[in-house]
Amino acid sequence: MAGLYIHAGLNVLTSKLQLVEVFGSPDEVRLENLNEEHYQEPIDFKTDSESKILSILQKAFKIITEKKALKTARLSFSLPLDIFYVSQLHYDNTLLHQDLMEEFKWEFSVLFPFLNQDEIILQYVEIDRNMVFTKNTALAYAIERRHLKIFKKFCIQNNLSLGHIDNAHLSSERALVLSDSFISEGLRLSVLVSKNYLSLILSLDGKTISQKVHKLDSYNDIRQIIEHELAPSKSKNIIKGLIQAAYITGEDVTRELTRHLTSKIGIPFIIFNPFDKLTVTNRISVSEFYTKHYNSFSSAAGIAYRTA
Repeated sequence: MAGLYIHAGLNVLTSKLQLVEVFGSPDEVRLENLNEEHYQEPIDFKTDSESKILSILQKAFKIITEKKALKTARLSFSLPLDIFYVSQLHYDNTLLHQDLMEEFKWEFSVLFPFLNQDEIILQYVEIDRNMVFTKNTALAYAIERRHLKIFKKFCIQNNLSLGHIDNAHLSSERALVLSDSFISEGLRLSVLVSKNYLSLILSLDGKTISQKVHKLDSYNDIRQIIEHELAPSKSKNIIKGLIQAAYITGEDVTRELTRHLTSKIGIPFIIFNPFDKLTVTNRISVSEFYTKHYNSFSSAAGIAYRTA
């Protein structure tokens, strides 16, 4: 993060809004703003109208910025897992980009037949075969255009420019880099827990090679889901002993849950701090968001750290 910049990230959850604003220079990254606000009522992105979602977001954002005004004119968003559609697909690396896009759109029409293929934005990341996946794969992500329009309108009505939009787990991955516990080399696991979904990301030498998102009916299911995803299969060659580090973040992640997973799965899970390497003001340094609930802000922090 070279050069001078100031940037803010909003993590949009179904029950609350979280804000992280940072100032960056060649010498430091400084935490300028850290706050959250619960909505007056939960957001349901599947059924709520655009105007209702905008109204709920605006009220929470107004309360946050009245406590401390933003210094930036640019805002990025980390969005809930359940409004993204994620799939890991095999692909032919001899195909051109446009041919791959057509292939993946067809795959998504089969996997998610309820989606209007003309009303989604689809992107993918190519993943060369490696120690986990013996064939070339691609991680493909789709989001409905209507969701992107909401956040574009939100920025316009607040006189802000729209930066980046990403899913909550990919956002939190960026925050890991500024954690003292970050390990870049080897095979790494990270888990993001939300109210209704669980996401698992595998990274190899700092590059994401897999993301799986599961519906979460109960926190009691977390262990079983993780163990299922870490089990070897025909398409996935995983050896738990080769995992260099396992990180966990999200809503209501407790030390008790971390100890339970560590004990039962046999991998030490780390509740990481996304602000370890940042300098902070005296006001923020005594905030419970900073001293106690830092891990829950990883997605907001990660999208705020994304400057390019």
